[in-house]
Amino acid sequence: MRLLFITILITSSLFGYGTAIKWISTLEDAKEIAQVEKKPILLFIHSTACFYCTVLEAKVFPDKGLQEHLRKNFILLALDGSTDADAFEGQDGQAPPRYITSVTPAFFFIGPDEEKLGARGTKHMVIYGYWTIEELKEWSDDAIKKFKRYYGDKYAK
Repeated sequence: MRLLFITILITSSLFGYGTAIKWISTLEDAKEIAQVEKKPILLFIHSTACFYCTVLEAKVFPDKGLQEHLRKNFILLALDGSTDADAFEGQDGQAPPRYITSVTPAFFFIGPDEEKLGARGTKHMVIYGYWTIEELKEWSDDAIKKFKRYYGDKYAK
């Protein structure tokens, strides 16, 4: 049953070209799909109280060129990094503590096994704040290069 669900998610990520990005909402599902598709994960951490998260969703994510670029190269995962009264702990979509940041929006670029995409031995490749379409493409291109350089052999097709 879980394999059927993953197949449906993969198919919808390949052919679902709507007006908004279709985010996966659980880390485990994203990791399984990333293993199958041999792609890194773009993890978008947002918060219910985040002004710029809603601006990204309204002005940046609807860009069809950005959507196509991200879908082609990443498994797209969005998790809620809200804490305290704003948090929805225990529900799908809640970020595990290791990915909760004091600043949202935040984007982590990770491998299918949560490998770090920063320079070897350093922290995860993470960017904080609001970014334009062009800036997100540049950051994601850098993450793709790092993924191929550090982990490409591991996930070679």
